[in-house]
Amino acid sequence: MKAAAVRWPRRFTRGLWAHFLCGMLMPFAFAAPPETKLTTAQIRATVGGHHVTDGRHWGHDYFLDGRLERSENGRTRSGRWSAQNNQLCLLLPEVSKESPVCFDVVRVGGELQYRDAGSVVYAGTVRKNMAPPAR
Repeated sequence: MKAAAVRWPRRFTRGLWAHFLCGMLMPFAFAAPPETKLTTAQIRATVGGHHVTDGRHWGHDYFLDGRLERSENGRTRSGRWSAQNNQLCLLLPEVSKESPVCFDVVRVGGELQYRDAGSVVYAGTVRKNMAPPAR
């Protein structure tokens, strides 16, 4: 009886330590991937000559000459793109022929996010542009 009485507190203490360690290490296991805000040069290198898409609703083809082909919700439109002041700027003729719309570009894990005032406007992945340049 005495040996059983000694084992119970040890098991209980080991269990407490296991719960304590799991509680301390769990936040690190599920930590969000780091965010990296891209610079002007990084934006050019990341999107220039590439296709950025969410895989379902929209896709943007960024050509090296500054042209932009956008497919959004089944509609295809053209525009221009540039990178300046650490932002991606899109000149969208249906919005304005003179003033581009500019976004901060943030890489979060494997995802690229376009943000306006901290809010995510577009979020997608980047792949090599397979579309030939239209003339």
